[in-house]
Amino acid sequence: MEHTAPARPLFEERESAILAAARELFQREDWELVTIDEIAAKAQIGKGTVYKHVASKDELYARLAMEIDRRLLARIEAIDDAAPPLDQLAAYTAAFWQLADLPPEERNLMQYCGRVSFRRRLPVPMRADWGMIEQQLRDRLLAILRAGVNAELIEPRPDDLLLFGVQSALHGAVRLAWRSGSGTGRPERTAELTRFILMGILTKQGRKQLKKGLALSP
Repeated sequence: MEHTAPARPLFEERESAILAAARELFQREDWELVTIDEIAAKAQIGKGTVYKHVASKDELYARLAMEIDRRLLARIEAIDDAAPPLDQLAAYTAAFWQLADLPPEERNLMQYCGRVSFRRRLPVPMRADWGMIEQQLRDRLLAILRAGVNAELIEPRPDDLLLFGVQSALHGAVRLAWRSGSGTGRPERTAELTRFILMGILTKQGRKQLKKGLALSP
């Protein structure tokens, strides 16, 4: 008796092929003009099959951008939560700063998908899934900052203000690197970014620890 293969592995295989094809085609300078027909042809599947996986090109953009955020989250979750708070924050900064080295096609996607108007066009479940990833990133950062406050290394402030300052510095630095095309540049830039962030939130005791060279070699 002949058995058919489970449908789920085939579905996942096709989805991987679609995302890989889109990722390759988006390397073009006119990446925003890439069509679903081109993606289907590159993936060697029918156009109708593509629409079984994504309802629009916006959803395809979002899938790829969410993959990038998941990679970042994996690096963040690998940080040792038993390490000293300032070392954890340095490791978080270093992991986030790696976004500056994204290849052009991924950098373009992240900037495009970061627009509020783009997010609003996405289906509610997809927005919720993406929001959950971003919330996990914020929660991990907040846990590190609270640990620093509890250790009297970071000035006590409301959670939203603690997050605002650090996130603004991180996102601003990455976007500056994207605009200049410099990437992360010299290795010491990571230490300089960490120092810049820390100097805005450290207590006197925290500054003393920073002067000892801690938290600058994640």
